[in-house]
Amino acid sequence: MAQIVFLTVFLGLVSGIQTVDLQVDPAVKSVQLQLGGRRVATLSGTPWSAQLDLGPELVPMELVAVGYDAQGFEIARASQVLNLPRPAAELAIVIKTEKDRQVVAELLGRHRMHIPARRATLLVDAAAVHVGDDFRAKLPRLDWSHPHVVSGEMIFEDGQVARRDVVIHGGFSDSVGSELTPVLVTTTRQQTPKSLEGCFSANGVLLRASAIEKTNALVTMVKDPDASEVIVRLHPEIPTTKPRWWTDRALRRELRLDADTTERILWPVTKKFSAPGEPTALLFEPSDDISASEGGVSWLLTREYRPVPDETTPRQYADAVAVAGVKSLVRGRRRAVVLVLGQARDQSHNSPAVVRRYLERIGVPLFVWSVEGPRPDLRGSWGRVEDVSTTAGLREATAKLNNALKEQRIAWIAADPLAALKVEGNERCGLMPVAGIH
Repeated sequence: MAQIVFLTVFLGLVSGIQTVDLQVDPAVKSVQLQLGGRRVATLSGTPWSAQLDLGPELVPMELVAVGYDAQGFEIARASQVLNLPRPAAELAIVIKTEKDRQVVAELLGRHRMHIPARRATLLVDAAAVHVGDDFRAKLPRLDWSHPHVVSGEMIFEDGQVARRDVVIHGGFSDSVGSELTPVLVTTTRQQTPKSLEGCFSANGVLLRASAIEKTNALVTMVKDPDASEVIVRLHPEIPTTKPRWWTDRALRRELRLDADTTERILWPVTKKFSAPGEPTALLFEPSDDISASEGGVSWLLTREYRPVPDETTPRQYADAVAVAGVKSLVRGRRRAVVLVLGQARDQSHNSPAVVRRYLERIGVPLFVWSVEGPRPDLRGSWGRVEDVSTTAGLREATAKLNNALKEQRIAWIAADPLAALKVEGNERCGLMPVAGIH
């Protein structure tokens, strides 16, 4: 059994020129790299490494490595999905051979913040196999007339757990996965159709949908750490704590999101995580999640970041919006991202236009609010900008956010995550997918 393993694992958002390193079985004589279904590089020996141009945009796509033997037959394959949600830690299982017999399994873990692994376990056909401190395990003798399931688990120092199940047999190793994907749709009719047959398709092929749900919602707000002071100054009627009463109870009701909504803030200030031989990871710090029944828009707007960074600390609004968008896909919830524009200059790697298109591709509605009054100058970059510098404007912007969430549903569709982004809806069903890769 020959194997290819990606040593370069893209756990975050990625674009532009990137180096891809592979670990390749000796039986593999050449490797073809495919990106989004097209060949982008061919490797014929060590070092099994290539520089790939992923393009200037943030685009969900699959990176595939196909291995061929000396006769040109495919004998190994590995893949990873780019720019869609991935766990903070992942695990690869490398099966090494000697004299055409599988003898050792090596567990390779990757953590987004480069945190080391603490321990690992390995099962072969549900039977435990000892894993050494080097995360290698000697395999028992196996009958290769039928497939075997190898299951690994690696626990990292911060408690993150990465798991991988691999089926190994005479020719390939295959990861075990699910093909049911949650797809965000908007309702254009009051009643959900009794049958979902014929409601969804991709490339002209009908897809099976198993359920339509009104799940809990997640609203993520991206705002400058300094914006809270501006909000308090503009809207003194909004309490900065949690009193039992407001002076304006009607405003309190109007700034309340539905009780089944979770609220989160993602601060547009990065923290760096590095490790020897690994690329530096830049991560945005989120607030704790809070129920809308306890907070509401007032909590999102007045919540402070401590300690407040000085004015020289780069703010990366667009990059943070992209991260907020991809994180909101996790767990298949209704969702929205709200960007509160501040006065600081945006020093993002990605432009607002690129990020807007990315959120459209992955199906995450974006609302842009300004605390500095109308910003027609930003229409070309951020699109429509809501003026929340007045109480009337804040009421209206909150109502639009609430109404958008109420129209959302989650459809569970038989398609892989990439194919799910291309799903089209039948108008007669009144369920239209939000994602826009077509």
